[in-house]
Amino acid sequence: MKYIRFILKSLMRSKRRTLLILSTITLSVFLVTVLQSLLTTLDAVSNNPTSSNRIVVRHKSGLAQVLPMSYLAYLKAQPEVESATYLQWFGGQYKDPSNFFANFASDETTLFQVFKEEFGASGVTEDQIQDFMRDGSGCIVGRALADKFGWKVGDVIPLQGTIFPISPRLTVRVIFKGTKPSQENVLHFHYKLLEESVPRMKGRVGTFFLRVHNADEIPRLSARIDNHYANSAFETLSETENAFNLSFVKMLGNISAMIQGITAAVLVAILIVTAGTMSIAIRERTTEIAVLRAMGFRTGLVLSLLLGEGMLLVGAGGLFGVGLAGLAAGGIRKGLGASVPFLEDFSLLPSTMLLCLGITFVVGLLSTFIPAYQAMRRPITEGLRSIG
Repeated sequence: MKYIRFILKSLMRSKRRTLLILSTITLSVFLVTVLQSLLTTLDAVSNNPTSSNRIVVRHKSGLAQVLPMSYLAYLKAQPEVESATYLQWFGGQYKDPSNFFANFASDETTLFQVFKEEFGASGVTEDQIQDFMRDGSGCIVGRALADKFGWKVGDVIPLQGTIFPISPRLTVRVIFKGTKPSQENVLHFHYKLLEESVPRMKGRVGTFFLRVHNADEIPRLSARIDNHYANSAFETLSETENAFNLSFVKMLGNISAMIQGITAAVLVAILIVTAGTMSIAIRERTTEIAVLRAMGFRTGLVLSLLLGEGMLLVGAGGLFGVGLAGLAAGGIRKGLGASVPFLEDFSLLPSTMLLCLGITFVVGLLSTFIPAYQAMRRPITEGLRSIG
């Protein structure tokens, strides 16, 4: 600790250079932390533990096509199935197109059975569920969505249909709290309301969701369902809910490879900038290093002081970068979460922050050690000869 003042004075010898490299490292670590956290958030979308025992059955040609409602009887009759429900993306708008949120026409009688983890976390009472079932124009909404628009139980919500030519006025009967923020940005209303108002949806639905007893049975069940309806007018595609969600993420392209590529480029940039700057700083102090060694300072001590400067600079930049990313996380959730629902779950995991800080320290060590070691190998006489 007695050399810390010496290290700080050495760092502040060129304030402009120190601040520039500190800013560069801070911004680089900020970018790496945000990108890696985005990757973690995307990974969580396709690896949701509560979705691992659910299957999504949809039309083989895509989500724009519908399936006969009569399929439900066969699906429920399979021994692996614990419960089954169905829902249809409605895509309605609330007052303004910018007020985007997920809204579905769903089977009110089985919705809570299949998605019991999501709705069970809210402490929704049986009376509330019965109120929702009794009211044909009732709806349930997530807590985050209700807070966003100031809704409370009993409020009437007008939805403007964009896919279907109806504009239902829905009464909030249940406000639930999900296990994740993204689960609360959704609205469900009675499927019968859609079916009775839109003739072409009579006896048809977009997707079936099946809850199975054992996740290990999913591959066998999926294959049996798809084989059963093969070569029919309405062929099916059955997949796990995680795989279903992953298909939406894949619409963004190979974003994982893109993020890893950007991260690698940023780390290489940090290494080059830090190594170059530290190399220049140490070369400018060739005489000073030679004087210290001539005064009796051991080579190991001088090397440690130089490494200390580099590590302190890189460490400060890393901490500032992670802190800045933490401040930005809230803005990303609020600013982008409304348009990209899974970003409602964006957060910085401790493991991600530690990884970024660890990488930063390794880069700092490598970029400082090499020029410092080269300076130590230079003869003292050569360094003193440069005086004047």
